Amino acid sequence: MPNVFITPTWVVNESAERFQNSVKAVEYFDRSYDDQFKKSGAKVGNTVFARLPWIPTLRSGQAWQPAAILDQTRPVTLTYQSGVDLEWSSIQETTEVDRIRERYIDPSADLLAAFVDARAMNDVYSSVYSMVGTPGTTPSSALTFMQARGKIFDLAGGEKDFVAILDFITEMTMVNAYTGTFNPQTVRSEDWERGVFGKNQLGIGTWQHDQQVVKHTCGTFTSSTPIVDNASQTGSTITSTGWASGATALVKGDCIEFAGVYSVNPLTKTSTGRLAQFVLTANISDTAGAISLPIYPSLVTSGPLQNVTASPAASAAIYVWGTRSTTYAQAATVSPQNLVFRPQAFALVMADLVDPVAGAKASFARSDDWGINIRFVQQFLLASDQNGSRLDCIHGAAPIQERLACRVAA
Repeated sequence: MPNVFITPTWVVNESAERFQNSVKAVEYFDRSYDDQFKKSGAKVGNTVFARLPWIPTLRSGQAWQPAAILDQTRPVTLTYQSGVDLEWSSIQETTEVDRIRERYIDPSADLLAAFVDARAMNDVYSSVYSMVGTPGTTPSSALTFMQARGKIFDLAGGEKDFVAILDFITEMTMVNAYTGTFNPQTVRSEDWERGVFGKNQLGIGTWQHDQQVVKHTCGTFTSSTPIVDNASQTGSTITSTGWASGATALVKGDCIEFAGVYSVNPLTKTSTGRLAQFVLTANISDTAGAISLPIYPSLVTSGPLQNVTASPAASAAIYVWGTRSTTYAQAATVSPQNLVFRPQAFALVMADLVDPVAGAKASFARSDDWGINIRFVQQFLLASDQNGSRLDCIHGAAPIQERLACRVAA
């Protein structure tokens, strides 16, 4: 009877199945941009561009006033090539199929899945400027998550297809707080049996927990009263003063607000009645109590991209992470950044790697349903009777429409 070897196709399909089973957050990211790379190959650094919806300008009266057409795109770059390198002998491949699968293939797929998920979450969360909750305090109220939906609703984000990705402690806290709440029996049963929120609770269609929810470490500053130092500032940098001299170190992803600066509905430009929120785009520290704050989104007070009611006034108070006291401090608090979002908020792109040459045998797993692209390459090493193998995937994630997402600090 001839020897029976594990074929590359068997190995890669097995890996593809586990990859899908291991991924939580990125399962709900927009994957439509993969089509631009399908079966054509790609390299690290290749970029696709997501076209943003055009925002028209309303005319008042009879006079013809053509609206400026301002097309915008957002880049999604294949930033990473990740993989696992394997090696086993032809004897093992012949006689120890189950052990190879147990020892090598399953852990390799799990590691790839965890890395893709973790990198994607890390690459998108710090651009999400809408925020509810308090860093260092696990949310236990339904109101917190309804407020997250409200933030998205305020910014013309729609009312359906919401996804919540929670760290495990937040999920357990919420389930424990609401196990006694009246609700349909099947929903309550799912809460009890799986220890998770069921579907369509609090207006959110899908609830998932994920170990890869980013733990953000907030910046630090001592008791101070930070203020805007000049009026009429707009754009992506706002100068400020009033920080405790030599005692401030804010970090990328920290959330800030300016007193008197309210967000507007992107279509009607009417005030939401709530302070506009921004994130810092870089780590910064003070110089004698002064800081130039790099913010996202840029502060725009007019035109089709208007996002605030007005620029901050001179001496307007600056609030960090929603704090409203006039004199306050902040410690380096570790805060899981749970996410509530619609799938169009973020994009994940994976691509087919090229088919190698030089005697290597390659196989590919592609699935429209799973949305994964994994290459398995196997090459026999004559001198050692070993089969050198590698699993590779190329991937990148980016925020596309941050207005469709909100962070829930914990």
